[in-house]
Amino acid sequence: MSDLLINGRFLCQPATGVQRVSREFVQALDRLIDKGEYAGLRAMLVAPEGADFRSLGVRHIATEHVRGGQGHFWEQVTLPRRAGRTPLLCLGNIAPLRGLVGRGRVGVMLHDQSFRQFTRDYSLAYRLLHGIIGYFLVRRAHPLITVSHTEAHAIRAGNGGRPAHIVVAPNGSWMNDEPPSPRPEPGGEGRPYVLHVGGFSNRKNVEGVFASARTLAARGIETRLVGKPNAQCDALLADLSDHERRHVHFTGYVDNDELARLYREASCLMYPSFYEASGLPPSEAMRFGCPVVTSDLPVLNERCGDAALYCDPYDAGSIVTRILEIMGDPHLAQDLSQKGQARSNLFSWENQARTIMAAMGFVAGAPSRQPEAQFA
Repeated sequence: MSDLLINGRFLCQPATGVQRVSREFVQALDRLIDKGEYAGLRAMLVAPEGADFRSLGVRHIATEHVRGGQGHFWEQVTLPRRAGRTPLLCLGNIAPLRGLVGRGRVGVMLHDQSFRQFTRDYSLAYRLLHGIIGYFLVRRAHPLITVSHTEAHAIRAGNGGRPAHIVVAPNGSWMNDEPPSPRPEPGGEGRPYVLHVGGFSNRKNVEGVFASARTLAARGIETRLVGKPNAQCDALLADLSDHERRHVHFTGYVDNDELARLYREASCLMYPSFYEASGLPPSEAMRFGCPVVTSDLPVLNERCGDAALYCDPYDAGSIVTRILEIMGDPHLAQDLSQKGQARSNLFSWENQARTIMAAMGFVAGAPSRQPEAQFA
C-alpha cells in the first residue's frame, strides 16, 4: 500500500484559478483510481474544519477534517503535524515550512509568482509570506511542479536558476474533462456579444478590458464580463456614458452550466491579460468553439497555438481590431472555432494528474497510459 496526503486548504479559499486547478486534480485522481490506474494507493485529502468535501463528489479519496485553526496557521502548524513523514502534495503555491525543511517529502504546485511583478494586486503581508516561503520552495520542494514551460522558465529566471528541474503539468481545458455541447449555428437568435471571463486586477488588464468594451459599445456591441466587480470596476463603470453602460454588463459569478452557455453563444472571448501562468478561460472558450482574442504572450502562444488571434494587451485599439476581424468574418470565426476545439483536446485534467502522480513517485497500474513527467 502507498500513502499520499493532499493539502485541502483550497476548499476554504475563494474559488480563483488556483483553487479551480486544485479541485480538478483531486477529481481527476479520483476518476483514475476508479479506473484502476493506482491500485494500492491510499490517498487522503485533509482540510481545516468547515471545508466542504461533498462538493468534490470523490469516492475513492478519503477525506478528513483536521482540527487546529484556519488559514495560514493551519497550513504552517497543524498540517505538518498531521502529515509527519507521509508524502504531502500541496497544490496552491505554498507549503508548510516545517515540511520543506524536514525529512518528509513535499511536492508543491507553484502556479505563478505574479506577486513579484504586480505588487498592487497583493497585500504587503501576502508578498512577504510568499517571498519567504518561495525561497524554500525552489530549493526544497520535491518535486516542484508548474503548469507551463513558460512559467517554469520564469520561476527559474526569478530564483537564480533554481531549481534545475521543474515538472510541467499543463492544465486541462474544461471541468471534469466533460465533452462540450454543440455550438449554435451562426446568425441564431439573440444579440451578438463579446465575453470576458476572469478577475478584474491590474495583471488581468482591467483598464484595457474596459477601454475595449467602451469602444465596442460605441459600435453597439455588447460586452459581458464574468466575475465579481471590485472598486476599480465601479470607478471605470461610473466613467461610462449612459449609452456605453447599456452595452457593458457584469454577470457576477455564474455556475458551470451558465458559463458553458456563455462560451457557446459568445461571438468571441476577449482575454488581453498582462500575465498568465497558463490561462484557463482561453482553453475553456476553445473547448466550446468560441473564437479567442488573447494577449501575444509566450505562455498564451504555448497554450493556444494557431487557434487564437493575438493582440497587444497595452493597446485597446489592437484588442478591438482583432475582435472586429472575427465578428466581421464568419469564415475566420468558423476556422478559429474548429482549430480551438482541436487544440483544447490536447489538454486534460486526467493527464495533468498522471504527470503529477508520476513526479511524486506513484506508478499507475496501466503503464501504457502513464506519460513521462515533462521537465523544463
